[in-house]
Amino acid sequence: MNLRKEEKNSYLQAIMFIVSCDGVISGEEITAMKNIAVRMGITMDKVNMLTEEVAEGKALKNILSRIKNRQTKLQLIYDLVSICHADGEYSEIERKSMERVTKLLKVEAEKLVEIEGIVNEHIEFNKKTKQVLEVANEA
Repeated sequence: MNLRKEEKNSYLQAIMFIVSCDGVISGEEITAMKNIAVRMGITMDKVNMLTEEVAEGKALKNILSRIKNRQTKLQLIYDLVSICHADGEYSEIERKSMERVTKLLKVEAEKLVEIEGIVNEHIEFNKKTKQVLEVANEA
């Protein structure tokens, strides 16, 4: 993804929003968020500053308004749904938050359902792969 600086910031803040929407931030969610920040070349100082803005109540509508490209929007939805599953549970609060994000991005609800489907398939594929290769699950 080739994003402008403000798009990267918004992308990461959207991830911070979804990570914190259920009131519980797991270690897996933090790891996933940090991996995305590293992938985008965002420093931990910048991550902390962006996190503070979200914690102080920066509106989701404002966060998402900078993301214009459809492919970027779809990739963001995919990353958000994946992070929702990082702790092994896709809660009702996370699901409702994803519906809100999708609506604010002006992406059709059917696309969210499709993305949720491929994320679930990916999770099941990984489980099956570990089972067949006899890889022990990490606790």
